[in-house]
Amino acid sequence: MYKAIRIILLCLLSVIVLFPLFYAFSTSFFTPQDFTAENAKLLPSSLSLRNYELALSHRYFGRYVLNSFITATLTAFLRAAISAMTAFAFTHLRFKGQKAILTLLLTTLFIPPDAMLYENYVTVARLSLLDSYLGIVLPSLFSASAMLITIGAYLSTDRDIYDAARIDGSRDPRYILSILLPLTAPVTITVFIQAFISSFNSYLWPLLITTRPKMRTVQVGIMMLGFAEEGEYGAQSASIILITLPFLLLLAAGRKAIEKALQGGISS
Repeated sequence: MYKAIRIILLCLLSVIVLFPLFYAFSTSFFTPQDFTAENAKLLPSSLSLRNYELALSHRYFGRYVLNSFITATLTAFLRAAISAMTAFAFTHLRFKGQKAILTLLLTTLFIPPDAMLYENYVTVARLSLLDSYLGIVLPSLFSASAMLITIGAYLSTDRDIYDAARIDGSRDPRYILSILLPLTAPVTITVFIQAFISSFNSYLWPLLITTRPKMRTVQVGIMMLGFAEEGEYGAQSASIILITLPFLLLLAAGRKAIEKALQGGISS
C-alpha cells in the first residue's frame, strides 16, 4: 500500500518537474501561428527546425554559452581548491586565532548573497574587473558551506596518516594532492558540481557587471537575444533547450559516477 502511494507521489512529482521542460521542448517547434492560435496547444502543428536555426544563427549565442562554461568551470575549480586549503588549515594546523577566524567565516552562512551585491560591485569596479571573467567569478570563490562539508570530510580521516607523511618528509601541498584529496574525492567532486551548477545558473551578478555582449553569460544573454520582443517565442524556447540539452546528456552519461560522488560526499 505504502509502496503504491510512494510510486504515485513520485510520478506526480516527476510530471510537475518535467512538464515545463517538455513544454519548452514542444514550443521550440512552434510556428508563430501556433502561438497566436485561439486554442492553447500542447504539441506543434508541424515539426520545423526554424527556431533552432534562428537561435544558433544569433551572433552572440555561442559566445554566451562559452562564457558560462568558462566562468562556471573557473568558479567550481577555484572554490574546490580554496575549500580544500582552508579545511586543511583548520583541521591539520594550529595557529593563533583559529577558532575566531573559523567562527567569522561561518557567520557568512547567515548573510544572503544578494545583500552583498553593492559591496561586491564597488570592490570589483575599483579593481577594474568589470566586464571580465575574473570579475564574474571573484565573489563566488569562497563558500562557507563548501568549507564546512570539506572540514567534516577531513576530520574523518586518520590523523596518523598526516603524521606519518610528515615523518617521511612529505610537505603539506604534496600531502594534500597525493593523499588527502584522493581520500576525500567524493566531497571534492560534490563541491565542484554544486559550484558549477550555481555559477552556471547565476543571473543577477553577471547582469550587474557585464555591459559588453561578448562578456555576458548565457543566463543574461538569453534575455538579450531579443526573440521574445520580436514575437519569436519558439526561438526563445529553442535557446533554452540548446542550453539545457548538454547538461541532460552529461547527466545521462555520468549519472552513476555523479550519484556515487554525491552519496560519498553526503556520507562523509
